[in-house]
Amino acid sequence: MMKACINGMDCVLFYDERIPPEKAPQGYPYMYHVRHDDNNWICPITIERFVVVNFFGTVFMKEPIVIGEDNYLEINQFKHEDMKFKIS
Repeated sequence: MMKACINGMDCVLFYDERIPPEKAPQGYPYMYHVRHDDNNWICPITIERFVVVNFFGTVFMKEPIVIGEDNYLEINQFKHEDMKFKIS
């Protein structure tokens, strides 16, 4: 578990772990999955309600996000407390 920031939104990320909604960290009740790039396993590209292929991790948000008609939200900015993964 690590603190992260996706598209300017604070969140809690469980990298490479599927966490059920009932295990949400306190204050972060909204759960989503993150998909990684086909060719780069450490490059998160979308937030979705559920990811089967190219699963990057589970993310919990303080507020609900708007998932578009394509059933995903594109990740434009990503950083976490270790700063090993940073996209901007």
